[in-house]
Amino acid sequence: MVSFKNDQAAGLRRIMAAPKPRVVSVISASAADQSRMMINLAASIRAQGSDVLIVHASNTTREASYEVDKTPTLFEVAKTSASLSLAIKNTKQEFAVAKLLPKNQINTPLNSKAGAALNQLFDELVVQYEIVLVDATLNSDDLLPLQTLNNSDILIQLTREPASIKDAYTLIKRICSQLGRRSFGIIVDDANDAQAEVVFNNIAQVAKRFMQIELEFFGAIPADVHLNRAAKLGRPIVDAFPLTPASNAFKQIAQRINSKGVRMPDISMLQSSAMA
Repeated sequence: MVSFKNDQAAGLRRIMAAPKPRVVSVISASAADQSRMMINLAASIRAQGSDVLIVHASNTTREASYEVDKTPTLFEVAKTSASLSLAIKNTKQEFAVAKLLPKNQINTPLNSKAGAALNQLFDELVVQYEIVLVDATLNSDDLLPLQTLNNSDILIQLTREPASIKDAYTLIKRICSQLGRRSFGIIVDDANDAQAEVVFNNIAQVAKRFMQIELEFFGAIPADVHLNRAAKLGRPIVDAFPLTPASNAFKQIAQRINSKGVRMPDISMLQSSAMA
């Protein structure tokens, strides 16, 4: 990939002509394979015509799952100790992947100078894409590592397990303790639509009652043997088994994320959507 620094005029034209990229951080409250979900989601969004970048910013997901274990981080690029072209990996499915920070630094908040430099680099990079998916975890300050991420959309992935539901609610409380009241999207993994609806309604009612927070249901990902089969083939399920239940679920979630003009931080819009 050509560095944006080498083509400032083209970059400026794209910024002015294109809609603002949608940055979506996904935080897992389950033991499910987060990288598998992110890869399938990115492939589904790309199949619908949007340019996609996955940013690895998690202390739990294996970098090898994204095949970026040997690439420099964006933090190193921001320090000018590595080139951007080496930090961006383009996949066979035509979406891109990058690492935000070294894994041993994800839990530790950046100092103001380093944070500002990395945030600026990130903001300049993401305008090259329409959707940016961030595989994220919170740091020791109960925040995401960049201000841009804290100001953008956040999805919580959970399962039907009581421990996962509890962890999801705890994540929401931790984030809101730092950022104030805001909305979140919910994805329920390993569940059919009816099961996911029960889980979502329960956590949404608690969040509304005790924190005055609106949650938005983004979809359910059903248990599907084809997910493992596709992973063994090294292919996303939307490519390997496009007509299966899980593939259809990823397509629906991708379409929801891909929808322009739907911004989760706007609580009034969520309320209007829920009543429709």
